[in-house]
Amino acid sequence: MGDAIGDLTGMEFSSSSRYTIVEEIGRGGMGIVFLAEKDCEGVVDDVVLKTLRSLSPEHEQKLKDEANIATALRHENIVKTYGLESIPLGVVPDAFRQEMDELDSQHGRRKLGERLRARKRMVRSGVSKKLEPKRRSRREAPGEKELRLSMLVMDYVDGTDLRQLQRQHLKTRRLLPCLLAGFIVSRLARALAYAHEWIVHRDISPENVLVNNQGVVKLSDFGIAVPTDGPSPIFAGKLGYMSPEQLRGDPLDGRSDIYSLGIVLYHLLTGIPVLQPPPKLPFAQALQEAIGLVTEWQPPPPHTVRYDIPEVISDLCMRMIETHPDGRIRRADDVASLLEQKYLYAEGFGPTNNSLAAYVSLFERGFDAPTSDELRQLSFLTSLDGSVHLERTANGADYTDSGRELVKEYREYHRG
Repeated sequence: MGDAIGDLTGMEFSSSSRYTIVEEIGRGGMGIVFLAEKDCEGVVDDVVLKTLRSLSPEHEQKLKDEANIATALRHENIVKTYGLESIPLGVVPDAFRQEMDELDSQHGRRKLGERLRARKRMVRSGVSKKLEPKRRSRREAPGEKELRLSMLVMDYVDGTDLRQLQRQHLKTRRLLPCLLAGFIVSRLARALAYAHEWIVHRDISPENVLVNNQGVVKLSDFGIAVPTDGPSPIFAGKLGYMSPEQLRGDPLDGRSDIYSLGIVLYHLLTGIPVLQPPPKLPFAQALQEAIGLVTEWQPPPPHTVRYDIPEVISDLCMRMIETHPDGRIRRADDVASLLEQKYLYAEGFGPTNNSLAAYVSLFERGFDAPTSDELRQLSFLTSLDGSVHLERTANGADYTDSGRELVKEYREYHRG
């Protein structure tokens, strides 16, 4: 036997990773997301960097809280988060810093821009692509803390998000096949069943669901998650997908996420985001509209809206969006199991990651020239006459009389 190797337990060392920002790939109300290359001793990989457009202490802490939550979650259907990195503000382009100045001024930090400009840090030409520390023009005063921009480092998911996929379908008057919609929701339910051991996500919505090129569904954005059965310290989320208890600011458990997931399923099945308040309303008014929708009205069962929605998945969807939490399916594991046992695989072969990948690829090609392998992967879409129906149309004739009336009411409500 060879010589024993010394134990390195407890040894500390610093990383030599270098990041190069490639492009901006997303933007929300508070943050900006970038695609970046991570070079670690010559080994290059694509990652995502998420940063805030603010340096206010509460928002910085929010990003750290998200990092602490997300890095602890390890599941196939959850986007992997690696941790936080930070860079000196002196290397950040002026335009980006000015945008942070403007946002910070809305949160009581109006002097931040003056402090930044007083530092008189010069940005090297081209530094917006390769972020290198810039030599300071002066020494920091004793005890002065250098301002830095924190960035959350996450796995890069090469694919699309569910909101974009749904929009592309609707533009071509199509919807995802019901079986694939159910499969996506079942994968999200498995992710939530795992996450609910510790947290409630609070922001389940199509924007936060990614589908990679291998057909793997990934839940992302844990920025407003809270401990299970804990208080909700801030009001945040997307009004059209919030549970009644979340809209009221009540303590939440996993049933709130199940409600939001049920609204996602309803949207995928029918093509109608039924609880979405009209756009461009002031927030206070939009909130009241959303509360009114979820407390005074429940959408009709999906199978009464369209002819092609099986009653079994329609009933499951309605159990997920019961107004009172006690009336809902209680556990995300149960949502996944019911979908799998009673619908997805009730007749044997059903959707898989590979079949979802095959379908998305076909959709992007306009369903042109499907290969024998793609048809085999999607053979569960075979109808009673033995033909494979890959396309699910979204024309008027596909909706029942009550479904067409619901679409009409939705459009009139949003035209306001």
